[in-house]
Amino acid sequence: MEDFKLLKNENIDVVMDYLGRNHLDNTFIIGNIEKNGLENNMLLKRSGDYYGYFGEGQLRGIFTFTNMGSFVCHYEDNKVLNKIVLLKAIKQYKPKYIFGMKKIIEPLWKKLDKIFKWYDYDECYYMILKREKFFDFTLDKEIISAKNYDFSKSIDFLIEVEKAFNRKPKTVNELKNSIYERMGEEEYLYLLDKDRIVSQGVIKTTTTKVNQIEGVYTLPKFRGNGYAKAVVSQLCKNIITRGKTPSLIVSKSNHSAQRMYKNIGFEYYDDYIMSEIQVV
Repeated sequence: MEDFKLLKNENIDVVMDYLGRNHLDNTFIIGNIEKNGLENNMLLKRSGDYYGYFGEGQLRGIFTFTNMGSFVCHYEDNKVLNKIVLLKAIKQYKPKYIFGMKKIIEPLWKKLDKIFKWYDYDECYYMILKREKFFDFTLDKEIISAKNYDFSKSIDFLIEVEKAFNRKPKTVNELKNSIYERMGEEEYLYLLDKDRIVSQGVIKTTTTKVNQIEGVYTLPKFRGNGYAKAVVSQLCKNIITRGKTPSLIVSKSNHSAQRMYKNIGFEYYDDYIMSEIQVV
């Protein structure tokens, strides 16, 4: 017997057991559930609706529609890709973004390509840090938490970051909230050069085992000085101190970033896809 249904908090043990079997493949989903639970809180962007695909009474897949417009999934049985209920769910939620390991996303894409219009499609590498190979790179520059820096002095830099990542312009309040959302374990670090922010790095996805580094950026005229490398190295040290594994995603076309991450001690884990779509 097969079933595709909306999951509730009462299902959390079964869900976490399933996701834990492939922890690195599911860090985004695991981190969101550990923080927000299975039931949707519409006030939280990374909360959402979680659907489970069951075959012969066993959970065989998780399909997540978050409030930020992303669709993230993992499945162990390709039969679910033929299910009309999955197609209906995607059409209902109309996600704007799909991302995940290529081995999961590519078969989904091939089955459902008639309802997707692809606007942006980036093939990436998912990398994890090998602790025994970690190179602790430091510079004589100050690295501080964003929450300890005068926000009014960071606005110009943050606007540059938004442009660099091709994101829609944000209001000042939205920029401020994007920083203060990353408190506690979800760190947001700045590197300063003469009291000016020139580089940043963020821990954006956290689980009990993994911290995923994102948003690494250095102002163009300050590149080549090792600033991003120093920020990522500091984040890695903080993550290792917690007893967790650092991970990150890098575009296959960004060869300089790949070299930098490999020099720190990161190694290839799997192919990863990030895409922006329109459901038709």
